[in-house]
Amino acid sequence: MDDFDFKRKRYVNETPVLFIIVCLCNYNFNSFRNFLIYIFYFLGFLDLRIKDSSQYSDEQLVKYLELIYKKKINKKDLYELTKCNKNTFNKRFKKYFELKGYVGKRKFTLFETYGILNEWQGDGNWGMMQAISKERLAKTINSGNYKNLANEFSMLIGEENYKSKDKFSPKEVKKLLDHIDLSESREAQKLLRYDEFQSISLWVFGLFIVQNALNNMHSIQQ
Repeated sequence: MDDFDFKRKRYVNETPVLFIIVCLCNYNFNSFRNFLIYIFYFLGFLDLRIKDSSQYSDEQLVKYLELIYKKKINKKDLYELTKCNKNTFNKRFKKYFELKGYVGKRKFTLFETYGILNEWQGDGNWGMMQAISKERLAKTINSGNYKNLANEFSMLIGEENYKSKDKFSPKEVKKLLDHIDLSESREAQKLLRYDEFQSISLWVFGLFIVQNALNNMHSIQQ
């Protein structure tokens, strides 16, 4: 990628730990994406003076992240993240894994993991990763009326497909909310918890950078 040539190198062989902590505490980022772009610009991975932030794709940002964190993600961690057991996870991602050539893989790069989670989230903003139960859906959008939920969802994914599942991915829930004109509603926020996801993502990423920096410092000292 051409953008990788840009390196201001304000920090040599170290991560600006204090700077990232200050950003987390004092800056009001409108999105996790904006936070990533700001940090990557400061680290010298991209140059906003030449290329506007809107011109950087999510895929490019993940590639920059891989420059900092090269470890692979275990498949079992994705089970925990999505709250799906092994069999359910494999069933849900069967076609996607076949398409991408991931069948049999047990570890994934950050870029591969991004693709898997993006498939799970679907279009639009990301929300919390956990699968959403029929019970929670019915209580939130149908006042506990399972029959109405079944009717609406069956029109989207088919009656048998609906009956075979107890929980649904954020992608499926987004499609349902769009179908019943609730995609921008309070119910959507309650189900997908967009604001909470943004907040947690900022801190998780920030702490992961700090931990990675401290581990590097410890290795150098040894």
